[in-house]
Amino acid sequence: MPIYQIIIIVIAATIFLVAALLFALALYAHRLVFGKRINRNVNLKYFEPSDFALNVRRLPVTFDKTPLYAAVYTDRPESSCTRAVLFCHGIGAGHAPYMTEIARLASFGYAVVAYDSIGCGLSQGKNARGFYANVQCATAAYIAMRSDAQLKGMPFCFVGHSWGAYTALCLTSVVAAQSVVALSGFNSPAQMMADSAAPVMGRLPAALCKPMWWLINLFIFGVHGNANAAVRIVRSEVPALLAYGAKDRTVRAENTPACTAHGTYLQSVVYDDKGHNVYNTVAAQKLLEDLNAAFSPSRFKTPQARKAYFENFDFKAATEEDEKVMSAIKFFIDSH
Repeated sequence: MPIYQIIIIVIAATIFLVAALLFALALYAHRLVFGKRINRNVNLKYFEPSDFALNVRRLPVTFDKTPLYAAVYTDRPESSCTRAVLFCHGIGAGHAPYMTEIARLASFGYAVVAYDSIGCGLSQGKNARGFYANVQCATAAYIAMRSDAQLKGMPFCFVGHSWGAYTALCLTSVVAAQSVVALSGFNSPAQMMADSAAPVMGRLPAALCKPMWWLINLFIFGVHGNANAAVRIVRSEVPALLAYGAKDRTVRAENTPACTAHGTYLQSVVYDDKGHNVYNTVAAQKLLEDLNAAFSPSRFKTPQARKAYFENFDFKAATEEDEKVMSAIKFFIDSH
């Protein structure tokens, strides 16, 4: 066999081996995030609807033969509500971490439907599947809303944060809404995965794994698995408020619709002093940053010190909302 053929075979085999290793690494990382259930963290306090005197009415929602938790939250009779809002949660224990925001939306006179995506929070399912699963579950919740006697006659709006913002924006190409509010959303799931993995595996390996995450999304969800939120909201022409914090360490500016999507129907707001939880006050964000740091194994010397920290943490202060941001959300929704 000529030497050049041997070289070609060696190069091809090397490329194949590297690609296989990268795919295995990408699949492992994907399963770490989505290959399990995402339940409530026992160290955190989750506010209940009763803490805000909210009315709760369960809404039957099923996705892929799996029962999902969904409910209508109001602070007044539903017949008095002006709009129906579908709230899409970020990565975590479903809608529970957002009860303060759900209560605020309800105080605006909206009937707020919040659900837990498959494998998250109170919904059934053995794992969270992947990024686009939230869009599929939100679609199921929307269909249930449209079939509900008390909700179907109301104008509809989608509100979401982070993964939920991605979900809300992608949802506009599937179902109809009067408006969308996307807080700290991202455009590309594969890019989001790469950016999140970079601090752990290094920026170069994460960048090399990005095409593999694109393939994984394609395998799991088909052509919709890599839906780009910015592209979808522009094409749908649904009015959208896109909010982003310039100090966001979770979503990079080049991967957020607030900085990349442009259109007549879009209103982008970038807050210079905000991080990922753009709806919180600056003081609340600092508390949340400290809370996240508390999960580091090296943060506390003893289990007792760790337990005392979480027991004495001021969760109410950490969820304090920025009145300016919340007022802007209300004004945008009411204007459409």
